[in-house]
Amino acid sequence: MKKLGELSVYNTISSYIYLNILFELTVMKRNPVACIFDLDGVLTDTAHYHFTSWRRLGRELDYELTEEKNKLLKGVSREGSLALILEWAGIEMEMEERKMLMDRKNEWYLEEIEKLSESDRFPGVTEFLDELDREGVKYSLGSGSKNARNILNKIGLAHRFKWVVDGNDIKKGKPNPELFIKAADMMEVSRSETVVFEDSTAGLAAALKGGFLTVGFGDDPELSELAHFTIKSWKGFSLDDLSEALSAV
Repeated sequence: MKKLGELSVYNTISSYIYLNILFELTVMKRNPVACIFDLDGVLTDTAHYHFTSWRRLGRELDYELTEEKNKLLKGVSREGSLALILEWAGIEMEMEERKMLMDRKNEWYLEEIEKLSESDRFPGVTEFLDELDREGVKYSLGSGSKNARNILNKIGLAHRFKWVVDGNDIKKGKPNPELFIKAADMMEVSRSETVVFEDSTAGLAAALKGGFLTVGFGDDPELSELAHFTIKSWKGFSLDDLSEALSAV
């Protein structure tokens, strides 16, 4: 029979073990309160359409846009992308003429994305959204593209996103965090408990500046230098995987 003192120590140890296990389980199940998804390169791939359209414009300016330089345009606004191309080409241009070039590039891009359909969604993304719905995790779209709503509709995901913030809704593009802050405010959630899924360094930088948790999406090695963690595909990725990764942050 245990003495009174031994029972007290035993109960204390038991309580400690119980609380420790409870704490570990709580940490392991650190679900985010919300998620914000970029569009291009995260839910579908329209990056090659941007590249072909910008390269076509560059050739009209006697400048050849390389794939290496194009990587620097990832996540950058239309106006910002043109500014970089003009800088690389050594061309100075008035704003009125720049607007005409941006409109022309966008016309070519819109022609390209007419080809998009539901089959262009990345595999596994629908299942992940289903899981977020089941668990009551809010989510929104946060894309710098001014064509985001059109693209969402074409890939059959428009009805899934209650909250959408795109390039038409902001004054400053990535790496400014305005886009993601506006999305979080619309959902009425804490930024520090909201995960941003991004495929560009500019987008990750914006999310980090805004105080968000970040997941780099894709196989670009530079993503791991900024993101809290990275994934290469939605296939097999679950909310449990996300929660476990967050426990280490």
